[in-house]
Amino acid sequence: MAPEHPRIVRSLAGHDKGELFCVLDVDGPYLLLCDGRRRKAESPKRKKAVHTVDAGDFQHPVLDAIWAGNPITNREVRRALAAFRAEELRRV
Repeated sequence: MAPEHPRIVRSLAGHDKGELFCVLDVDGPYLLLCDGRRRKAESPKRKKAVHTVDAGDFQHPVLDAIWAGNPITNREVRRALAAFRAEELRRV
């Protein structure tokens, strides 16, 4: 099941507090998250949605591929998160 809209979230709780993740899928109250480094797309992290916050609006081809259900690579995820961080810095 694809997420209702592809997005990037920030973790609010746990050892990964403050880290950015791409949402790969929604599983009931849980999100399946990956960052391409510690949490790969092949074995995403399962985290309750209440322990994350939407990081903001962001358009990237990787997020479109996730929505379409196309396979993505960890490298693409890392690049999307890096682009998001760069845009975040430009906004500040």
